[in-house]
Amino acid sequence: MRNFIFAAASVAFLASGASAFAAQQTEGTVQSVNPANGTLTLQSGESFKFANGAQLYGILPGQTIGVTYNGNQGVGAFNPHPANSDSDVSF
Repeated sequence: MRNFIFAAASVAFLASGASAFAAQQTEGTVQSVNPANGTLTLQSGESFKFANGAQLYGILPGQTIGVTYNGNQGVGAFNPHPANSDSDVSF
């Protein structure tokens, strides 16, 4: 019985940790971007703070982009429609 309780507690702990790191995605049109500060704002009003602002170089207002994030912390930007891209530039 004791081993069963320990195993159940371990599974619950691991499951809670996995959900804490689950990132979400959104896409939208860029309203403003500031690589020096690591900030990106979409026209919807959503703002994201990137730990590495260099990820934002090459992203321009008016572009449609995707953002992978955890809470309000932006963790990555990507082209949500790569087949429609006019260049080989990737985010």
